[in-house]
Amino acid sequence: MNRPYVIINCAMSLDAKIASPSGKQIRISCDKDIKRMYELRNSSDAVVVGINTVLSDDPKLTVKEKYVKNPKNPIRIILDTKCKTPTDALVVNNSAKTIIAVSKECNKKYKNNVEILNCKTKNNIIDLEDFLDKIYKKGIKKLMVEGGSQIITNFIKEGLVDDLFIYIGSVLIGGKNTPSLISKINKNIKLNLVKIEKIGSGILVHYKL
Repeated sequence: MNRPYVIINCAMSLDAKIASPSGKQIRISCDKDIKRMYELRNSSDAVVVGINTVLSDDPKLTVKEKYVKNPKNPIRIILDTKCKTPTDALVVNNSAKTIIAVSKECNKKYKNNVEILNCKTKNNIIDLEDFLDKIYKKGIKKLMVEGGSQIITNFIKEGLVDDLFIYIGSVLIGGKNTPSLISKINKNIKLNLVKIEKIGSGILVHYKL
């Protein structure tokens, strides 16, 4: 299998939470880390999130000129097995090309910048190896994974990650059912620590898998 270079980038609280107890996105990163995130996004060929992130946060997945001069918006990709992406979601606007990876034909009508990519499934979700092989053939050589929890977990569990960047903010969120960085894996996964760096009020940890 050929695949892009895969980078996971995420921010979590000190107790490993990535959202509010209600599941809504909250700001954890400081301004300096947000700038780093946008620079990484700008340098990537594509950025991918899962359908739950689209439905809960309605992200644009573009690059803000406030943080990057002359930004280059990457291709936006949604892992959406059942094609639930709303036709009016911000991620399918005209700001950049969007790919929606689905398991079967999607009958929804999207704008001309949206491509439907049919992928194999494994355990009722998009088969990541098949997905990565298909987007590699489309010229995507560097992929940034931004979430959510299940997508991050699946990439790590399948051993399909090259770099893992975790910004740990100086905040505690709590809540038994609050979304965490990693969901159930059922095995220990060894990480290789590359660097720890203080950024603002938090720290950035860089691992290789």
